[in-house]
Amino acid sequence: MESEESSKMELSLKCPICGSNLQLIENSTYVMLGCPKCKRYTRMTKKHIFKTYIEYENNSVHLKWTELIKELYTRIATKYYLESGTP
Repeated sequence: MESEESSKMELSLKCPICGSNLQLIENSTYVMLGCPKCKRYTRMTKKHIFKTYIEYENNSVHLKWTELIKELYTRIATKYYLESGTP
């Protein structure tokens, strides 16, 4: 079985758990944000991203990167705090 190709980009955004740099990973279906050290990832389908984070205006396409990254980061942090019981 062949593995699907993906693109990875290391970010300066830090993991809320260990402080390591997070990675943004993209494949044909998902965009994922996660920590390679903690092995915690969250993902979002590209279909959802196209519906929520892309604006079409005056024959231009704009991706709302800041909002997308913020949503993915919030998912990682919230999941960690819920699992750890930290208020």
